[in-house]
Amino acid sequence: MRTHLRVIAILVPLLASSLAVPAAAQWYYPPESNLRITVKPREASVYVDGYFAGKVDDFDGALQRLHVTPGHHELVIYLEGYRSLKQQLYLSPNATRTIAGALEKLAAGEAPEPEPRPTEPERVENPPEDTYRQPPPPPQRRAGPPRPANQPPPEPAPRSAPGEPSQFAALSLRVEPDGVVIRVDGERWEGPSGDERLIVQVHEGHHVIEAERDGYERFTTDVDVRAGETVPVTITLKKR
Repeated sequence: MRTHLRVIAILVPLLASSLAVPAAAQWYYPPESNLRITVKPREASVYVDGYFAGKVDDFDGALQRLHVTPGHHELVIYLEGYRSLKQQLYLSPNATRTIAGALEKLAAGEAPEPEPRPTEPERVENPPEDTYRQPPPPPQRRAGPPRPANQPPPEPAPRSAPGEPSQFAALSLRVEPDGVVIRVDGERWEGPSGDERLIVQVHEGHHVIEAERDGYERFTTDVDVRAGETVPVTITLKKR
């Protein structure tokens, strides 16, 4: 009986050590960035680097986020019959950014924009160690409905001519404290929280930004933006 007990006492530690997994392997999680997308209409499609990620409705809730790898990404919000919202983003690790705006309908006779497609990433010789590599391609994007064979192709519009600069700009709003209501040219937006940024697509030209919250002084500022640029705006409300 004592011999059996000795054998068990020897085998149990050996078995436990063979099944042990290093702590680093158990708890390692790669860094990621998060996007909250509150763009109207909510049925618009979201593309990251040309790949379909889902609908706006999937990423606009209080606890809903689009998870992507840190680094540079092209974000496109696309809906047939509307002008797309396009943003070139550089996302820091473990950061959250809010993308807001509203797609505008195409004018009568204006050529529709093409559905986003994946592009080949640029090759970098000897990249630095802190460069984040692009993730593997996500599942195949969803194809749109085919155009009827008897439907003629749309006539080209001057604003859609290749090489013509965009007529849109963007405002990148950082707001303190949380719970602030933002109005851009009278249109209401929920202010971001913490380190989040509220990005609103706007036309080129002059814009009025207002911010308010109970118990704080009202904030108003004017901003002039040029097409194709993203203008950072910091809003800090003072207590009354």
